[in-house]
Amino acid sequence: MRNRAVTRFLFVFLLAFAGNLAAAPDIDRLFPQILDNSFFGDLVSNTGSERAIFVELAAVEKIFYLRHSDGHFIMNSSLSEAEEKLLHPQVFTGRKTLFSPLKQNGEPLYEKGIACISDGQSDRNSQWQFLYVPFNIEGKINDAFVSDLGNLKITIDIAYLKSKEALETILQSLFGNNAKLCRQVRLNRYYLFRDNYYGPVEFIKDRTSDNIIFPPVHKATLNKSVSDRPEKSEKDRKLVIDLIAHEKHLYSQDMRLKLGMVPGFVKINWQYLDNTDIGSGQNHLVFLSTGPGINYFDDPWKQPRNNVPCPRLYFHKDIVNLDRIQLYPTYSIEPKEKGTGRLAAINIFQKTTKQVADLHKQVLWSNTDLKVSLLSEIEEGLCQYGLTNKSADLEPGFVFKRCFFNGNIVNNEIRIYQAAAVRDYMTAVIVPPDSAEAYRQAYQSEMANKCEHWDYNCGVHFSRLFVEAIESNDSGFRETWLMMQLKESHPTLSRVMHRARQNDKRRAFSKIADKVSAMARRQGRKFFLTPYFSHYQALTRQKYEFWLEYLESYRNRDKLAPVRFKRFTEFYRYLEKICD
Repeated sequence: MRNRAVTRFLFVFLLAFAGNLAAAPDIDRLFPQILDNSFFGDLVSNTGSERAIFVELAAVEKIFYLRHSDGHFIMNSSLSEAEEKLLHPQVFTGRKTLFSPLKQNGEPLYEKGIACISDGQSDRNSQWQFLYVPFNIEGKINDAFVSDLGNLKITIDIAYLKSKEALETILQSLFGNNAKLCRQVRLNRYYLFRDNYYGPVEFIKDRTSDNIIFPPVHKATLNKSVSDRPEKSEKDRKLVIDLIAHEKHLYSQDMRLKLGMVPGFVKINWQYLDNTDIGSGQNHLVFLSTGPGINYFDDPWKQPRNNVPCPRLYFHKDIVNLDRIQLYPTYSIEPKEKGTGRLAAINIFQKTTKQVADLHKQVLWSNTDLKVSLLSEIEEGLCQYGLTNKSADLEPGFVFKRCFFNGNIVNNEIRIYQAAAVRDYMTAVIVPPDSAEAYRQAYQSEMANKCEHWDYNCGVHFSRLFVEAIESNDSGFRETWLMMQLKESHPTLSRVMHRARQNDKRRAFSKIADKVSAMARRQGRKFFLTPYFSHYQALTRQKYEFWLEYLESYRNRDKLAPVRFKRFTEFYRYLEKICD
């Protein structure tokens, strides 16, 4: 039966490839960087929205972000300690002040570390001013948070910034001949999955995704302290829809602060600073994991499981191809060290050769070989742990790469720099039972007719974006995730589970899921690497080549966009028909 299904699938696969199919977008194609009156006027019309400015800093491409806010342009970037040496010496000889980032109500969230600021005396400083948080002050380490070190913010009078020449003047005043605007940029390396040129971007570095099975997941835990189940369900739904329709990104704590998004009631508990993300140098990261999802924070920390579970947001596997990603096989409070010692311990895990002093002051990103190796081994470890294992144990302890870890492999971390794009990369959300229709209605209410492809999120129609868990508990969410995973490798098992769910046979559904989990424990991740899985991945790649080709046309207002969107939707419906 399985061979017949595979043969039929392969036949359809070959038929599909016989037609006029899309070529993968050229991610190294060069586009001119156009910074003209229209560019700056567009930012004024979209106040608060950032656009990337690509700069050559000592002949290396560097991103600055520009946005309009309160009658000014704000340009910012984060420099490394090596890039700091490219700044003009006068940046460090002017006035100094405590670094005091502001909340929405205008109050500082904290005052920590020294910032260098414009001296305010020259005519130039009536047109633009800078603030920079250096790594070192007069030979001593700056007592700033890790996420603030290297922070460069330039406030520019709106009347002054009308052209790229004005931008270059500012950059050269700060960096001398070390900085110039890029004439051409490989835009598809940054915007491949996006339908516009707004918001934070990251360089697409490699094809790590070709080597993994499970999609990355984020548990949306903002409302974990809401104990009333109907209230929490409603707030969770609003959170997810807002992420898709408005914020469009999961932002790090640091980015939310620097964009002025932190509410006035938020305060830092200085007594427990070393146990916080900001105190341990990790608040500029967004935390995803691989597998069915973490086993905590549906409720407050270490409290009994009583709440309706939080939504699980699943991302396209290509998100792991981004440049600045750091992996760790369990949660980041596992290291015995406190404060930035945690960051250093996780940096050491990256097999770095950098000096120890650097490990407390910056995140060292996982290289391509390490990403492929770690993600595959974590998948193997998850199979051994049990894909339907509902234990709430945070510290069973496990061995990974011949090292002992106190935590739990199900709480592994895919740590992404500053933002994970929900509108670009999210392909599914597991939600509580009897709630998917409310999610779909809310999505349609917010998104309808906002653009030609409003009804698709990362190439998935909204009617399929929200998947109901079989039960409103941790087990139900894990078992439902496994059913989704089986669709790509064992379609018959997936259909049997789907039918059991349709007929409300919960015990049968759970028993099948546990049997599958037991098979995966015996066989490891090889259990999922079936011939059907290979064919399914090939067809999915083709679907996304159509989708990405369309997005490139849409971003660039290409007249071929309607034709390419039609071709994508036809292929999408075709896949729905043959894969269900």
